[in-house]
Amino acid sequence: MSVVTYRIIRRRVKYPRLEVWGNEIWIIVPSNVDPWRVVRENKRWLIRQIEIVRRAVELSERIELVPRTRRKFRSLVERVVREYAKELGVEVNKIFVRRVKSAWGSCSGRGNITINAAAQWLPERLVRYIVYHEICHLRRWRHDREFERLMGEKFPDHEDLDLQLQAYWIKLKEQNKTCGGP
Repeated sequence: MSVVTYRIIRRRVKYPRLEVWGNEIWIIVPSNVDPWRVVRENKRWLIRQIEIVRRAVELSERIELVPRTRRKFRSLVERVVREYAKELGVEVNKIFVRRVKSAWGSCSGRGNITINAAAQWLPERLVRYIVYHEICHLRRWRHDREFERLMGEKFPDHEDLDLQLQAYWIKLKEQNKTCGGP
């Protein structure tokens, strides 16, 4: 497997952006934008990300998937969502476990929490991290300093957890247990 791959994705977006998913860098651009200009303008960021991807690939070769049924996973997610919602004093509307192509989880403006079904293969600590992240969005919508403070209080090792999530994404994609496409 190549350590880092890239995709140029043309979409109806207002601004170009770069995203990292597992060992792939997505260059997402409107049809009238040169993707290589975006790469040149973000060279330093990309170099840092490539190093992180290399570390995640190395880690993915050593990690083990956690065998867990979908039913047990859903039960875990529901229990953790209730626990963290109470801890943060927020209301959750509905909880969904679905296959998602490009995220571990999401939170809607209506208070719905969606967790990627592929997370059933992750250790409980990472499942908790994903759920807490989404629950925090019910207190703070944006990924600003306040959001980062909330995350850091509960998970001071968040950078290591993010690297682990990236490694699991790579491992799951390699074993065809996740959708993983734009």
